[in-house]
Amino acid sequence: MRQIFPVCVLLISGCGFHLRGYNVNAAFEDFFVVAPSSSIFQQDLRQVLRTAGAAEAGAQSDADVVIEILDERNLQRAASTTGNARVAEYELDVGALVGIRDGSGKVLAEPQWVSRVRVYRIDRDNLTGNSQEQSLVQRELQADVVQAVLRTVNAVTRSAAASAAAPTNAG
Repeated sequence: MRQIFPVCVLLISGCGFHLRGYNVNAAFEDFFVVAPSSSIFQQDLRQVLRTAGAAEAGAQSDADVVIEILDERNLQRAASTTGNARVAEYELDVGALVGIRDGSGKVLAEPQWVSRVRVYRIDRDNLTGNSQEQSLVQRELQADVVQAVLRTVNAVTRSAAASAAAPTNAG
C-alpha cells in the first residue's frame, strides 16, 4: 500500500491535475464589498479574497474593485414526490445579484445573477440526516456561488487592466 501512494501522486501530478485556486491577486490588490448586513455571502467573500492575498480597503474610493451584493435568494422547493404525495427530493437554489465596479465608480460588470441549484433526496427514515444533508448542500452551494463571483471579478478586472494598458490609436 505504501508503494501505491507515491505512484498515484506522480500519475496525478504528471497529468496536469492541480487544485483550483482563486488567483485573484494578479488582477487587483484592494477590494471593498458592499452588502446588506443580513447577507449570507459577504463574510465568505471577504474571507476568500483576503486568503487569496487581496487587502480589504477602508473605503470604496480606495479599492481597486468594489463588489456589490444587491440581492440574494435562498429557495427550497419540492422537486419530486412519491406515489403517496410525499416529497421525495428537494431542490435548493442559492444565488446573489452581483455588480462590479472600480473605486471611482466605473461599472466593470453590470449586475447579474450568480446562482447554483442542486437536488437532494429525502430519507423518511433518517430525519436528522436530512437536516444535516440540507445544511451541507446549502454550504456547498454558497461556496460555489462565492467561487463563481471571484472568477467573474478576476476576469473583469483583468479585462479592465488590459484595456487600460492597450495603446489608443489617434488618427
